[in-house]
Amino acid sequence: MESRRSTIVSVILLLILALAMFGDLLFVGGTRVLGHPGSDMFLQYFAWREFGFRELAKGNLALWNPHIFSGAPYFGGMQGALLYPPNWLFLFLPTSVAINWTVAVHVFAIGAFMLCWMKQRDLSAAAGFFAGTLVMFCGAFFPHIFAGHLPQLSAMTWSPLIFCSVEAIFRTQRGRWLLLGMLAVAMQILAGFPQYVFYTGIIAGLYTALRLIGHWSWRPAAALLSIYPGGALLAAVQLLPAIQTTRETTRGFRLPFQFASMLGLPPENFVTLLAPDFFGQMAKYWGRWYLWETSLFIGVAGLAFAIYAAIWCERTIKWRPLIVVFVSLLLALGAYTPLFSFLYNWVPGFDRFRSISKFSFLASLFLCLLAATGLERLLRQKRIEVSFVVAVFAVATALSLAGWWTATTASWRALMNASRSSGQSYLFPQLYASAEFVSQSQHRAAMSLFVAAGVCALLGIILVFANQRPRALFGVIALGIAEMSVFASGIRVTFDSATIANSDEKRFLDEHPGDYRVMNVANPNSAMFIGAQDMWGYEATVVRRYAEFMTWSQGNDPDQAMSYVRFVRYDPLFAMLRLRYVFGQHGAELEIGDAPEPPMAHLHLIPSYRVLPDRNAIFNALRSVTFDPAREVILETEPEPKPSPAESAGTARIVAASTDALEIEADVEQPSILLITDSFTPSWRAVALPRSVQTNYKLQPANYILRAVPLIAGHHHLRVEYARDALAIGGCISILASVAFLTALAWCCKNRLK
Repeated sequence: MESRRSTIVSVILLLILALAMFGDLLFVGGTRVLGHPGSDMFLQYFAWREFGFRELAKGNLALWNPHIFSGAPYFGGMQGALLYPPNWLFLFLPTSVAINWTVAVHVFAIGAFMLCWMKQRDLSAAAGFFAGTLVMFCGAFFPHIFAGHLPQLSAMTWSPLIFCSVEAIFRTQRGRWLLLGMLAVAMQILAGFPQYVFYTGIIAGLYTALRLIGHWSWRPAAALLSIYPGGALLAAVQLLPAIQTTRETTRGFRLPFQFASMLGLPPENFVTLLAPDFFGQMAKYWGRWYLWETSLFIGVAGLAFAIYAAIWCERTIKWRPLIVVFVSLLLALGAYTPLFSFLYNWVPGFDRFRSISKFSFLASLFLCLLAATGLERLLRQKRIEVSFVVAVFAVATALSLAGWWTATTASWRALMNASRSSGQSYLFPQLYASAEFVSQSQHRAAMSLFVAAGVCALLGIILVFANQRPRALFGVIALGIAEMSVFASGIRVTFDSATIANSDEKRFLDEHPGDYRVMNVANPNSAMFIGAQDMWGYEATVVRRYAEFMTWSQGNDPDQAMSYVRFVRYDPLFAMLRLRYVFGQHGAELEIGDAPEPPMAHLHLIPSYRVLPDRNAIFNALRSVTFDPAREVILETEPEPKPSPAESAGTARIVAASTDALEIEADVEQPSILLITDSFTPSWRAVALPRSVQTNYKLQPANYILRAVPLIAGHHHLRVEYARDALAIGGCISILASVAFLTALAWCCKNRLK
């Protein structure tokens, strides 16, 4: 009973810490939202949530997003996370408020889940609270708030609960912990960021294998092997549409090695274990890659106790976490070791993601576990080894000397220039040439080391007192809270969400209505706010064909197509994408330009076609001076029925439209091809409606990236729709799996009460 009371108190304290960090935003409403104004929150996720849940509130589960990339998959891209239960706050709260609550809930939840995991390792509530605090505000988790990474934060939150279920299955061999693991995996999948599902699965598999060494038993082995398949079945309603989308988008193809190898953990960033600001703070980080992907900070106190556990704790307790930490950090180093090249070439999955440094988050979880284990040992034995105390003061001295050297060295600029010359820094190049910025960076790095030295010295003083009064050890927890809270509050920033959509752009579009597309170079996703349609966007789920076309249009190799394209020129073929206006930003002023070519209409009836066998031949034909996209269409297979070679007469119009469908009526005097100037994927189909002369329609790619439907002469009434087969099948699987899950849960609860 005492243990349960302590656990409840610890959970309440974690909640208080989360409320203290975010309370000023949670209860005041308004338009302030967590994240940096240049972050993915501003550029992507705010609009992503606004669009998806606005449609869901209308009763429409949007599978397709017509507002960016001339149309692109939405639900199957996963990051919309429409079926993730915590996200249902967006149905009832303004988007800015819902985002703030979502972040706060997940920061608290990851701490609570870490506490639960520590309890399964027989650690006290105090040690579990310490681990929970470290994880909530650690450098591998909390800075993603600055970066605006909503789905990443949500997915990371469930990792400790997965490890908790693994621990509990070995400890108790009871089925309810298997169910908890399945639920955690399903929630991590639904959270919308598959990379963390993949990486957590790898480390969970490693940890499970290590647990089975010397403790082999078929029962826990079978249970552990069921966690991920069971979670996948529960989340099949999201997974099957995601698989469908993956086959059609840039996510379904191997990333170029140069791109996939980006954002590994730079070896020099191990200094962030002690000095998180050594390479500058988030907004002016001058080190390699992004700091929110490459920070290892768990606090000086946390690292000290993790090292203590690694040296003084019993081997049976520490060897598995130490192996996991080593492997996770080795993987996080990415291309800085030869291992990544092997994984990229031979292990499925490693060629589909970049930012392998995300393994550092999993390393941080196990470092926090070791920190809690070390603290627990001291709390129980009520005696601190003198050698540990001496080592703490020695490290404090070493950090002070390192800080002094950093503050006085004349080679500091050379260190910063080395980072810049690597080509792996994203800071503005002109800052490296600024003597003032170099001096400020040197001062901040030195101060970060001096602060670490001060914390280390304070930790040593607490340990000295704890040798006489063991209760003084609780001062270590207070020190850890203070240290991590200061770190987190220093990078907690907000911006005004009202500034995401440019009011001048919206006013202009309202004054110039029409069915056309725009190109907003600075912030294409704002089209989802203002009801516009943009020919580009900011998101990784881009139709593969469309990305190839856009890459080719800018003079680059379409075989290297990704979701990132640098637009340097206008292509006349953009007219067939209905591009009418181009928006740019010059300071605070909105710049508006007309596209050089008049845009095509949404629907065209075209009498002439030709069939070309492959992409490159189609691209060459599109570039021909004789090609007119309003009079000729290039197909990849013969149309059925074939259009008449004579000039076609007829009309076509859209009578209804939604995110996932167009209802079209057409009156055609001669067989023609209906060209729809929206992005094509194989998941689109054409369905005959009542009073249509044609009973079957075939939708096929046109001009490689658009849609075509061959029509016979007569009156047509058809619906062009995004197929929901994967959603329906996945939904049925998830329903059946949920019924089985709830039945098993009820059985476990009934037997527990007996």
